Amino acid sequence: MPEHSPAPTPHRAIYGFAFYMLFTILFIVYVAWAYLPVELGLHSYLPDKYFAVFIPVLALVGAWFFIVFIYPAINLSLTPNIDAISSVVDPKVALPKGTEFTDWAQLQCKQQNISPTRNATVPLKYCDLCRTTHTPNQRAPIAPLRFMDLQEVNSAYYN
Repeated sequence: MPEHSPAPTPHRAIYGFAFYMLFTILFIVYVAWAYLPVELGLHSYLPDKYFAVFIPVLALVGAWFFIVFIYPAINLSLTPNIDAISSVVDPKVALPKGTEFTDWAQLQCKQQNISPTRNATVPLKYCDLCRTTHTPNQRAPIAPLRFMDLQEVNSAYYN
């Protein structure tokens, strides 16, 4: 089965032309219905001329109602709650594949207290500036990438 793509195909060209002709004819019939006088006798089975204005206005009001009320309501209903874990955490980053989030305890990493230590077995190096030997500075290793709890972030920013 071929992939769906927006590329032009013969079937789309045929359907496009058929719909173009259909809606052109329907528009001509609509304009003729709206402008031909009732005295010609063609309007015995058609609705009142009032609907020539009412139907387009009704369509525009319906579209406006959908744009202003229905579409935002759908978007708000699809938005997760403010206290939902999915509004704060990206599940693909924090936990391995196949793991579902159930509570915050899954994400809390055990932080290891790493203190900078000096290793006495590190050999002394000659300094290029003062021509003496120095013990190289050793820094604490960078902590591995982990999820930061929201409380930890808030305390860092607001305390």
